[in-house]
Amino acid sequence: MASLSREQREKVRLAAGKLFQKGVSQANAAKKLKVSTAATNYWHADWKKKGMRGLKSKGPSGFSSGLDEKNRKAFKRAIMEGPEKHGFETNLWTLPKLTNVLKKVSGFGCSEVWTWHIVRSLGFTPQKPEVKAKERDEQAIERWKTRTLPGLKKMGGKTWVLSGV
Repeated sequence: MASLSREQREKVRLAAGKLFQKGVSQANAAKKLKVSTAATNYWHADWKKKGMRGLKSKGPSGFSSGLDEKNRKAFKRAIMEGPEKHGFETNLWTLPKLTNVLKKVSGFGCSEVWTWHIVRSLGFTPQKPEVKAKERDEQAIERWKTRTLPGLKKMGGKTWVLSGV
């Protein structure tokens, strides 16, 4: 039941309440709804105290966020602009940089762990930049792959391989 949304969990609890109204035991309700008997025992206690409204969702758990929607959008824009736009030397985001920018943009200060949760909730995922040398010559690499490498493969075990050079 942990993978269900809050609304779906509420529907299951309310279905249990309807079964309780019909006189179905907690154990049988658990079997019918495919949940644990411990859960139906808790629900039954709530149902006895408050009726069906005792089984309604109490809303999202935890504290309400200190970061409102306007500030979330501003932070997302800041991420999209890139670190250099916000005074950093490299164009690579790190958690300390993101935490710093979040504080500047929104006035909302938090740990790097929470910054990571916020960044993920905005739809961003970790990316590892592909590092290539500035001097890299793509045409020379392609020529070597098409001309030299096939000849080395044909030589098989006779090929000398130099390493550590």
